[in-house]
Amino acid sequence: MAQFSIEIENVAGGAIEHVSLEGERTVLGHVERPATATVPANDGFWASKYSRAVDGTAGHLLATSVYVLRSKVWPDERYDPLHYEDFDPATDPRDWTTSLLNVRPDRYLEADHGRWLADTIYTDIPGGSGIFGGDSSLPTGAPLSYFDENAGTWRPIAEHFSADPAAAPPRRLRFTAYRPVVWDESPSYIEFENWAAGDTVAGVTHRRNGRITVGYEHGVARHVADVVQRVEGIGRFAGTEFAHVGQLDTNHPGAFTFSTSPYTGFSWDQNVRGGFQIVPANHVKFLSNDLGQNSFIDRPQWLIVGPVGADPDDLHDPRYIVDGELSFTPGWEAIAPVFGMYARTTFHPDDLEASTYLEVSYDHGRTWQPTPQFVAVHDPSTCAAPTCAQNWTNLRVHLAYPDGP
Repeated sequence: MAQFSIEIENVAGGAIEHVSLEGERTVLGHVERPATATVPANDGFWASKYSRAVDGTAGHLLATSVYVLRSKVWPDERYDPLHYEDFDPATDPRDWTTSLLNVRPDRYLEADHGRWLADTIYTDIPGGSGIFGGDSSLPTGAPLSYFDENAGTWRPIAEHFSADPAAAPPRRLRFTAYRPVVWDESPSYIEFENWAAGDTVAGVTHRRNGRITVGYEHGVARHVADVVQRVEGIGRFAGTEFAHVGQLDTNHPGAFTFSTSPYTGFSWDQNVRGGFQIVPANHVKFLSNDLGQNSFIDRPQWLIVGPVGADPDDLHDPRYIVDGELSFTPGWEAIAPVFGMYARTTFHPDDLEASTYLEVSYDHGRTWQPTPQFVAVHDPSTCAAPTCAQNWTNLRVHLAYPDGP
């Protein structure tokens, strides 16, 4: 269900506006420096290949966060390595590479002085507010269109790049926010049982993986995925300096990141950051096995998501396994509700009912507590407080869908 649009005039001084369904316009900020190019996503963002807009088009908001908006503008084709009979990931690693267009909050124009990025629209909107965490924040999957000056109409952004994928971004851009509606109601929370099969948590040893459930407004809950690695620590995740404790920091096809640190705003000091990340299993395996990133698996700052019934031991299998079978498609990358289309960074410290926010349980969901505050790096060997992440038995993300502005 469409809720509102965000229009950006990609010129110096151009307006950034919230546009209601009735056509009422509210200026949220302005462009300080326009984007003049796009940039190919690196292989670390392989999950971007799987992502599409909620309306099925290619161009859309790929990553929503409190400190950057990343959009996929090209290619139009769906990622399909089986399209080629002789496809070899080792020799054709750049097929279907995503072209990115980025939007940044204030302070980044100054921070990048002399090294400005051509693919970035620099704005004067503070990080953590407006489109970066206010009531005008957007969900991933929001379709991105451009205004065709010749035709006098809005068109999907990929059409602008169809003749020349290296073309400069258009002058007028529009994101459309949609509220997810299933069975005439919207999801109200996502809950994670913070254990994998064999883990002992709060004195209880669990034989089965923790469930990931999505709950709806009228009380229905659906089991949609499993936890194959629990979170037990805190790390210095980028952007958490722009978020409040318990606020969603980032959501994209390969990550769901929450802040445990208080709002600081722009800072060069990484030690003001704190948070943890939820990631999909096959994305983790690709980054670990193919790109050699020594992160995620067996690291306490990451909760890893697999399909229902997944075997945690498969994290150490170099093959990509879904439901026991070798797969060329992702397990959970770019899939709602965890890795796209539902969550927004909207947060109000004094009005959690109007916020997307995280709370935790220490007693298997019998009672719920606010997210505790932690900054910098913590793991079970260094954190002894009763509120440390290794003591969290359950996590619950409450979802809000404001209309803005």
